[in-house]
Amino acid sequence: MTRTVKLNLDDLTPRARLDEGAIHDLLGYQLAQAAIITSSSFEKEVGRPFELRPVEFTLLQLILENADVSPTRLAHALAVKTSGITVWIDRLVARNLVKRERSATDGRARHVKVTADGKSLVTKAVHRLLQADQKLLQHLSPGEQKILIELLRKIARVRPALE
Repeated sequence: MTRTVKLNLDDLTPRARLDEGAIHDLLGYQLAQAAIITSSSFEKEVGRPFELRPVEFTLLQLILENADVSPTRLAHALAVKTSGITVWIDRLVARNLVKRERSATDGRARHVKVTADGKSLVTKAVHRLLQADQKLLQHLSPGEQKILIELLRKIARVRPALE
């Protein structure tokens, strides 16, 4: 006798309708599935039009919102080594989107600031991404959207610091 198992559509992959089996309840798998659409949305709305990579966009926004931020603090925020941040900042400096300045209180310290061009670009990019997110999340109620973001923040907060 052949046994027929009826699958719930929620237990299938979003596009190909394949049974996910044991990975259905894995956080990393579901985040990766969600990242497929969010990455595509980013590329369409900001990546291609503004020639920005996600990390460049993130750096611009963090620098804009945090006056006189150091590369070290940016590296900690993104869980990367300071040498890696230096490469990204160099790219943004070359595009005149950010600038480095010596600290007024500690001549040895350097800070990063967004230029007028950088502020204009990141402001437009944020606006486009917020609109795109509304389309991606339209099937969730406003409450569900807030819960989703808050739960993702809670997960991110337990990230260990790089040593």
